[in-house]
Formats: sequence, structure tokens, C-alpha cells
Amino acid sequence: MSFRTKVNEDGSLDKSISFEKAAEDRAITNVFGISEKTGWSVNKDSIPHEKKDKEKEKKFHITLYKHFVSDAEMNKELDTRTDTLFQVTSSFQKKYRWFYTYITYSETIHPINRFKLVSPADYFNQEDSSYLKRLPGEGKSISKADSVYLDMFSQKTDRFANMGIFREYYQALEEIIRRNGLDKKWLDTLRKSRNDIYKEIESKPDLDNAFDKLKLPLSKEKIEAEMAIVGKDSKSRLDFMKYVHDGKYTNEFEMPWTVISSNADSVAGNKLYWRPTVHKFIFMDYKMAAESRKINLLELIVSAIVVSLTAFVLWRGSRSQA
Repeated sequence: MSFRTKVNEDGSLDKSISFEKAAEDRAITNVFGISEKTGWSVNKDSIPHEKKDKEKEKKFHITLYKHFVSDAEMNKELDTRTDTLFQVTSSFQKKYRWFYTYITYSETIHPINRFKLVSPADYFNQEDSSYLKRLPGEGKSISKADSVYLDMFSQKTDRFANMGIFREYYQALEEIIRRNGLDKKWLDTLRKSRNDIYKEIESKPDLDNAFDKLKLPLSKEKIEAEMAIVGKDSKSRLDFMKYVHDGKYTNEFEMPWTVISSNADSVAGNKLYWRPTVHKFIFMDYKMAAESRKINLLELIVSAIVVSLTAFVLWRGSRSQA
């Protein structure tokens, strides 16, 4: 996914979001909840199939565009606190100082973690946060020490995700047993099988084997039907997390005036680029920010005139005293 924002002097914003090699329905159903129905312009370009991919689904480069009069208006669409949507908060600030006018613009990607039964605080610490803040963008070289730490962090992330999946499904199984009025002994059987279920998830997030081992007095079809009901919320959140976790991201700001500061991965004139790895916003906010300024010519001229007149008056005064 790639994002682009043209920041205008008046605070209005031109936003585009692109999906690479996407299914055609991504223009209608996507992790931002945006489409032509919500006022976005849509452009779709088909991607030619490679010979070996003839049997695969046709892919598209899809770009959605919309003009917003303010950051508040854009936040109403892109910062909806829904578990299955990507959440981005934008901020535009314009400050006047006598010689300069400053514009500060930022976008904050909020954590993609949607697990409800496991806390990031139990797995990640301040050292992890500090590491992620200094981790460079995708494709940039990192030190050997940071590479080792990244491997450790990835393993920690896997443990966090496995436990999150386990607890979601375990809770769903408890609910299925209760919903179907099964004897309480099956809850005991489930509790005794906790480790086996976790191991199945750890090796492969597929619970078919775990279901078989439980030997619940319900058919496989019945369990699947029940899971579709009690696990609907969990599945939608898990599908969202998997999709965004597997993504590659780029973001671009086009600022007015001269850029004087930013935390961008690269800058070209008044355009700034970020390529964050998904690790940066698994459990913490990731903020991208830039500041630009322009000289206030009228104020500069007025100041020059005032200084000149003051100097002239002082000079005339010194001559008259002489």
C-alpha cells in the first residue's frame, strides 16, 4: 500500500491511497472502508499476467483519491476506531511568526494489534519501543546488532500473535460447549488440552487437528457452523491483522514552501518519503511529521523600513546636536 498527501497552504489536503497487485474488489472493500460510495475517485489499471500466472486471478493497480477541506474532515474517514479498519490520524497546524509562517503536518498510524485477550505490555517493553523508533525504513541497511535484535523482536511478535490467536479460539470453544448444552466434563477436557491446542497454533494456525483430538460430541460441520457464529468477530479481526501485517508501506507528503525539519526516510525538495516496516506499528503509534516555512515578505519590508527610519532619525538627531 502507498499513501500520498498534498498539503495545501489553506489547510486543505489532497489524499490518495494505492493498492498494488490487488484484486479488483479492493476498490470497494478495503481496510480503510473507502470507495466511490464515500466520495472517493477511483482509478484501476490492470496488471498484465505473466505467462506462468495465466490461471491466477487478474490483478490491478488501484488508486483512490479525495480532496478534504481540513485534517478534521479527513480524520472522520480515515481515523474511525473500528477493529477491522486501518486507523490514521492527521494533524495540520499553521503558525505565524513575524518573519516566517510555519506549517507542521503529521500522520500517525495507530497500532494494528486487534487482540482483545492478550496485552502487548506482557510481551513488549521500553527497550523494544526505543529500538523501533530508531529502526530505519524498509530496504535501509542496519547494524549487525540491530539485525540480531530484529530477529528477537520478530520471535517475540510471533509468540504474542500465537497467544492472541490461542486465547480467541479457546474462548470460542468454551462458548460452543456452553451453547450446545454439553456436559461440563467437556470444559475439563478442553482445559486439559490447552497445551495441545497452543502447540497446533504455534506450528500452524489451523485448529482442525486440535478439534479432532478433543473428540467433542459434535460433528465437524456443526463445530464449523458454531465457530462461524461465535468466532465471527475474532475472525474479522484476525483477517485484518494478517492482511496489514503482510503489507509493504510507503508514504509521501508534498509540503508547501521550504521543508526545514522532518523524520522522513528521505527528502527531495518539498517531497518527503517514508517506508516503515510493519513492526513500527504493531503495538505502538508511528508518527510521520514534517515542518515547512515561508518568509513573510511584507513584514520583512515593514521591518526594514522601520529600522531604516529609526536609523535615519538617530542620525539626524546626532547631526543636530553637533
